[in-house]
Amino acid sequence: MDANFAGLIVPNWTLVFCKNPGRWWVRLLAWGRYNHVKAFAYLPTMRAWLFYDVKFHGTRLMLAHEDDPGTRAFLHDYLNNCDTIEMPRLPVPKRSGPQPGFWCTLAMKHLIGISTSALRPDRLWRDCLAAGGKPHVSIGARRGAFIAAVRARMSMSRRQLRRTGPVLGASVS
Repeated sequence: MDANFAGLIVPNWTLVFCKNPGRWWVRLLAWGRYNHVKAFAYLPTMRAWLFYDVKFHGTRLMLAHEDDPGTRAFLHDYLNNCDTIEMPRLPVPKRSGPQPGFWCTLAMKHLIGISTSALRPDRLWRDCLAAGGKPHVSIGARRGAFIAAVRARMSMSRRQLRRTGPVLGASVS
């Protein structure tokens, strides 16, 4: 990497598998427990959350600073009726050709670098577990514990960052 990119942030992603029923045709295509998959990452050097959501009508990248008044409510809504998997950083797979199509499942495969033939969120969930992902199932029932765990991870990341300083091409986990 070039020294000019010393501030480069490579986030650790958490995939969010949504159980909310979508439109009838989404339920038909995604048939299974999960109807959609999206992602978020905490960026300790910026004290902000990065959200990535791909839908048929477009892609959304959102950044919410930790101290902004609406961030907590947005995070609560983003995780409502969802299960999450914290993914390890995986090497980018070598593909023999381009991946056809671009919908939520394929976008998340590309984002985390998992090598899988999953076309639906349910299959991606299983493949993420097999690739070393750590699930946080039934967040709705345990939301307080999950938020406490995320806050603890954020504070640990900040402490570690203060001790070591930012590292080129790496993020604090």
